[in-house]
Amino acid sequence: MEITIDTTVTFEHLLESQSRVIQCIGGTRSGKTYAILQFLIVKGLESKQTITVVRRTIPSLKRTVIKDFKDIVSNLGIWREDNFNITDRIYTIGESTIQFINSDDPEKLRGLKSDILFIDEASEIDEESYFQLSVRTSGKIILAYNPTVSPYHWLRQMQDCERYVTTYKDNTYLPKDMVDAIEELEIKNPKYWKIYGKGEFAPNDKAVFQFDIIDDTDGEFVAFGFDVGYSSDPSALVAIYKKDNELHLEELLYETKLVTSDIIDRLKRLQIDKSHEIFCDSAEPRLIEEIYRSGFNIKAVVKGPDSIRFGIGVMQNYKIKILKSSQNLINEMYAYQYITDKYGYVTDRPEGGLDHLIDAARYACMMKLSVKAQAKGKYAISIGNYKY
Repeated sequence: MEITIDTTVTFEHLLESQSRVIQCIGGTRSGKTYAILQFLIVKGLESKQTITVVRRTIPSLKRTVIKDFKDIVSNLGIWREDNFNITDRIYTIGESTIQFINSDDPEKLRGLKSDILFIDEASEIDEESYFQLSVRTSGKIILAYNPTVSPYHWLRQMQDCERYVTTYKDNTYLPKDMVDAIEELEIKNPKYWKIYGKGEFAPNDKAVFQFDIIDDTDGEFVAFGFDVGYSSDPSALVAIYKKDNELHLEELLYETKLVTSDIIDRLKRLQIDKSHEIFCDSAEPRLIEEIYRSGFNIKAVVKGPDSIRFGIGVMQNYKIKILKSSQNLINEMYAYQYITDKYGYVTDRPEGGLDHLIDAARYACMMKLSVKAQAKGKYAISIGNYKY
């Protein structure tokens, strides 16, 4: 069987690369994911392979790579509905199998074996998940992502790999209206133009926090902060330590789809001392009560007016250091930035969204490290000219 594929420069990069690990870094609409899937299809047709395609969640798999994969195979005229196991998300092509896996189920990763591994939007997954996937892959590993990650991200720290950068200009099949929309960013949003137009890493000049990375902490434990999520938003747990004028932050939990019993189980696995305080969003009274009844010292956060900016202010009183194992927290802290108003001025209000671990840290800091919190239980009395 002979097939003809119209592809982009990313396909050529993959053919030419001699490295086991390849990073495909691209601005928006560079066509990198589409070309990588074409490469995998060709490899699957050439010889018997077990190919694994990964994204963090099942919805993102279905919405992106599975959809693109089906479009490519259909356009080649070789799609067979019977070859696709919808339940296990495995497609048989020739003598090869292509399996589509979500990385937010850690147990699945430990049983996988692959000849070729492709992780789309690799910046979404943590280093431990990458390790589990990579050690079970005998051949080439392809990592695709946009240049939006912090300098501390494991992808940017990786040494033994080849990196290829592509932009919308490398996608000759892009409609003119899309090209025009991307090029408008050069005037409308220079930072986005650098990232999504030119495919370059850009510093976050609107960052709310400045921070350093440390290997471990010798600070004094302060408290835990906990932010509740479920479906798309993760439940997030942070440990706060204090050393002189430094705050040391450690990510302990960052996981979606946890019900109360799951959270209690995770706290037990982490061997959380039941006397230590855990500060949680007061919007979840039932969950707080259920965790409290299981024996943990969890408390609702008392929120005053403008509590977000107040909590940020408390944290900014300290030099912040983050344990290098806390990858999701590092990503959040790097991306967390102030809102720009319609006139282009940077405000003092932070953007919401990717701030689950930051919220958790903020809760604990507000309740334990604000001036009012630290003064609690201390009283001053005056006798004559002396103050006690």
